[in-house]
Amino acid sequence: MLATRKSPLIFNIGMIYRRLQRYSFSLVVFLLCFGSTSAMALDSPVFYKIEYQQQQAYLLGSIHIGRQDFYPLGQHIESAFKQADALVVEADISQGDTGALLQQYGALSADIAADVNVTRQVYCQSHQSLCQALAPYAPWLQSAQISMGRYAQLGYSADQGVDAYFMANRSDKALVELESMQFQFELISSFSTATQMQMLDDSINVSDAEMLDLIYAWRQGDASALATIMESQAGDADELLEKLLWQRNHTMTQKIIQLLQQRNYKQLFIVVGAGHIVGQQAIPDLLKQQGATVTPCTFLQC
Repeated sequence: MLATRKSPLIFNIGMIYRRLQRYSFSLVVFLLCFGSTSAMALDSPVFYKIEYQQQQAYLLGSIHIGRQDFYPLGQHIESAFKQADALVVEADISQGDTGALLQQYGALSADIAADVNVTRQVYCQSHQSLCQALAPYAPWLQSAQISMGRYAQLGYSADQGVDAYFMANRSDKALVELESMQFQFELISSFSTATQMQMLDDSINVSDAEMLDLIYAWRQGDASALATIMESQAGDADELLEKLLWQRNHTMTQKIIQLLQQRNYKQLFIVVGAGHIVGQQAIPDLLKQQGATVTPCTFLQC
């Protein structure tokens, strides 16, 4: 059964995961429990070919955590990446002052500190060191760190995330941002207290099986399951859908169209969180509305 609760950042604003992991790695002990094996033969994440005004691009939906046996991805994906002369990502983690961003957007407000402690009280009984380290931070940031630590215990890390894999292997390809680190910090910190508290509660109380549902759906390229997961992530917090997904889908679509119109690159390889390319107001549908031809790609056809 698909999850009713998930960590909303895992396949959305995941660049923050990697940057926070490097900046505050002492907050989480990563227990990589699974050995390396070959990638699943049937792995086929959601992947599209885009054609617009005689320009071509490929669009891959990612999750921002992973493990070594994810790679290499399917030959159709790896081939498209090899042929591209530009890698397009949500944000370039090498840019921006993480310490300054944390000070500006990540601090815990004193007036909700008591509520945060109540929400994580049971969890902290068995994770005292982590909770002590997280105490100065806002609920959204605590949620991100707790989720990252839990995935690590299941054998997955942000450094093995799909976007991280392509950034590490881009060689001389140009790197293009659709957003920025500052934008992502500012966006998540703008969520209401209720939404941030929901995120914190979900990161603590979601079951391991539910967390693994997300990874399984991604590996199978199950767009319907991924869309259901995204909708269930939002729960009662409409702004998770509006601000985390739909508004960003529109702005990222416009940026992709602009990149194609500029014709600065022969072929783009675009990697965004899988939540952005499935479900309502998904980027592929918005690209079609702009006149692009969007074709699903699989092992057998693209």
